[in-house]
Amino acid sequence: GEKMVDVACPYNLKRSTISAILKNKIMEHVKSAVLMMLTVISEKRGKVMEEMEKLLSVWMQGQHQRRVPLSLMLIQEKAKSLYEDLKKEHGEESEGTSLSASHGWFHRFK
Repeated sequence: GEKMVDVACPYNLKRSTISAILKNKIMEHVKSAVLMMLTVISEKRGKVMEEMEKLLSVWMQGQHQRRVPLSLMLIQEKAKSLYEDLKKEHGEESEGTSLSASHGWFHRFK
């Protein structure tokens, strides 16, 4: 939102240099970010999964506040446990789905 002249002065650059950087570098990143945001996720996540991840996040915050060390394996086991409990609670609508709590899932969860 700042003027190019105001950005250029502290670095002893010309306004045209800042303009070129903006056009060539920053706009490329903006375009690629917009394309990523438009990507459609092929698998719709269920309500059970969303609720489990919210509960897992709350649980992790509680553990962090009590200064309890968390490992990947512990988080994965808690996620599976919460998921199974929620599946039982929600009944038929969640049958047939399972949670592997893989490294990929955890990476996306983070």
